[in-house]
Amino acid sequence: MNASSVPLLAVDGLRVEFGPAAAPAIAINDLHLTIERGETLVLVGESGSGKSLTALAITRLLPAAARITGGGVWLDGANLFTLPSAAMTKIRGRRIGFIFQEPQVALNPVMRIGDQIAEVMQRHLGLRGAELRTRVTDALRAVGIPEPERRAREYSHQYSGGMKQRAMIAIALAGEPDLLIADEPTTALDVTLQAQILDLLKAEQRRRGMGMLFITHDFGVAWQVADRVAVLKGGRLVETAPRGAFYRAPRDAYSRALFAALPKLERRASYERPLAAPALLEVENLRIEFPIRKGVFRRVVDRVRAVDDVSLAIAEGETLAVVGESGSGKTTMGRGILRLLPLAGGAVRFRGEDLAGLSEAALRRRRRHLQIVFQDSYAAMNPRMLVGDIVAEGMVAQDLGGSRAARAARVRELLEQVGLEPGHAARYPHEFSGGQRQRICIARALAVEPTLIVCDEPTSALDVSVQAQILDLLRDLQQRLGLSFLFITHNLGVVAQLAHRVAVMHRGRIVEQGTVEQVLFAPAHDYTRQLLAAVPKIGAEAT
Repeated sequence: MNASSVPLLAVDGLRVEFGPAAAPAIAINDLHLTIERGETLVLVGESGSGKSLTALAITRLLPAAARITGGGVWLDGANLFTLPSAAMTKIRGRRIGFIFQEPQVALNPVMRIGDQIAEVMQRHLGLRGAELRTRVTDALRAVGIPEPERRAREYSHQYSGGMKQRAMIAIALAGEPDLLIADEPTTALDVTLQAQILDLLKAEQRRRGMGMLFITHDFGVAWQVADRVAVLKGGRLVETAPRGAFYRAPRDAYSRALFAALPKLERRASYERPLAAPALLEVENLRIEFPIRKGVFRRVVDRVRAVDDVSLAIAEGETLAVVGESGSGKTTMGRGILRLLPLAGGAVRFRGEDLAGLSEAALRRRRRHLQIVFQDSYAAMNPRMLVGDIVAEGMVAQDLGGSRAARAARVRELLEQVGLEPGHAARYPHEFSGGQRQRICIARALAVEPTLIVCDEPTSALDVSVQAQILDLLRDLQQRLGLSFLFITHNLGVVAQLAHRVAVMHRGRIVEQGTVEQVLFAPAHDYTRQLLAAVPKIGAEAT
C-alpha cells in the first residue's frame, strides 16, 4: 500500500467461510472497504448479510466455526492479520473500540459496570486512583446513565436493555480509540437517548479525528451519521456511495427495496380499531416497586417505584403500543402484567379474572393465552437447546400440538412464517444473527396460539425489510386469529404502522393515551412532543 495515502482502515478482498473446506459456505466474499480518519462509513443490509461478521473479522474475533480464507485488513498501513495475538490485544480497546450488538453477552455479568469501564482505562490509558474514578463516572454520565456514582457499582443484570447498551458504548469509548466499530449501537435506545448518543459519538469523532464503521438497519440514523454508505447483501458489497448521492438515488435494486420497506409516521396502517370489542385486558392503578438495600445485612432502606399508578385496557383484536424513554418503566410494566414481577398494588384482569389472585398452577394454565416476546432474544433462549426444541417448548409444557411429529411439522411451519428456513430447527441460537434470533422468539410465542402477546421491542434488532415482514405477519395473525398485542417500542414509525392506540410512559407513569392519530399527529403532552421531535429524519435534499 502507498504510505503517502494510507487510510485509517482498509479492507481488501476479505473472504470469510464456514463449514468444510471441500464445500464451504461463503459468508463474506471479496469485500473492499476503506475508512479515512474522521470519516463515518455506515454499513447497511438485511439480517444475515454479513455486517456483524465483517466487524468481527476486522478485529479477529470471529467464532471458531468461521475462518478467513482471503484478503487482509490494514490499520494505519499495518496488516492486522499478520500481527501476533499479544499485539492484537493491545489494539483492541485502545486503537479499535467495539460496541457489540448484544450487550448482555458482551458485558461481564460478575463485574460491576464501573469496574469494566475502569479496566479499559487502567490497561490502555494508565489511569489510577481518584482520576480513574472521576473518569468512570464521567463516562457513564456522558452516555445518559442517571446517578452514575451509584450505577457504577451495579451489575449488568440490574440495568435495563437500553442502559446495557449505553454501558457498552461507555466501555468502547473508554480507551479513546482511533477507530470505533459500532454494531447497531442505538438499536435498544429510545429516540431521545438515540439522538443524545449520536451527538456524543459525533462530538468524540470531531474531538479526536476518530474513524467509525457504523452498522445499522435504521436509515434515519444512517442519514444522521454517515459520510458514506455501503450496502451489503449475501456477503457481497452491492453499492457504496457518498451519503447525499445514496439517499437521492440509490443505484442498486436491493438498496431501493430497503428504502421502500422503511416504517414512517405518515404511513398509517389501513385498518381500523375493532368496533365495540369487549375488553380483554384491564389494568388498574398498577404499581411495581424495587427495594433499595444497604449495609452488611442488605436491609431495605427505601423503594424505587418503577411503575406508578398505571391504568390501561386492551380490547380483543386490538394493538396498544407503549412508548417512552429507556428506563421509563415500559418493560417492567409488561412483565408485571404477566406476573413475571411481583406487584406492589393494583389489579390486572384478563377476561374479567384477576391474575394477581391466581395460584401458580392456575396461572401456568393461563400462560397459553398470555405470551411475551422479550427484548433480549439471546438471553431469552437456552443456548444448549436446538431451535426446534425452543419453539416447541411451550407446546410441550401446555400439552399442545399432538404427537412429536405433529409438533415438529408445526415448528417448521412457524419458522417459515417468521422468515426462517425449516432446516434452522436443527441449529443452536448462537448460530444466528440478532435479527434471526428475534424471529425465533416470535415463533415460540406464536406456537401455543395465544390470545394476547406482550411484544417487548420485537422488531428493534431487525433490518427494515424483515421488520416490515414481521409487522405484516403480526397484522395478518391479528386479523385472522383475533390476537391482541401490548406492543412496547421506541420506533414511532412502527407504532404508526401497527397500533390502534398509543400510551406514552414517562418515569413510571402514563402521561398520555389515545388513538395513533391523536397521539402522534396532535400530541397533548410536552413529553410526547419531545419524543416526536427527536425522531431521526432523512434530510430534505434526499427526499
